[in-house]
Amino acid sequence: MDVGDYLLSLNLPFAMLVGGVLIVVGLVLLRFLMATTSEVGRMVPGAGSAAGRALDARDIPPESWVCTVCRSVNTPHATHCYRGCGPREQLAEPLPQDRSILADRQNGKRVL
Repeated sequence: MDVGDYLLSLNLPFAMLVGGVLIVVGLVLLRFLMATTSEVGRMVPGAGSAAGRALDARDIPPESWVCTVCRSVNTPHATHCYRGCGPREQLAEPLPQDRSILADRQNGKRVL
């Protein structure tokens, strides 16, 4: 069989249909994967506060410290804020006894 016979034996309309369907599925999947966290957060009301409460319920060592800039909780052994705000000596604040304050903040701002 030479190249000409092989090309004539292909079902080109079916191949084009399958290719088109794959492109559409790929574009839909790409859009889904490119959805930002804020878009997903707007789609699911209360997801942010629920995630904050779930993270707040985990076992945090009492020697942990809070960054005064971004309000992130860092491990007792961390010498710098894990978000890159600066060194522990300048930004450290003791972990509050009332842990609900950690779940009510997001990136250093109060969530209303």
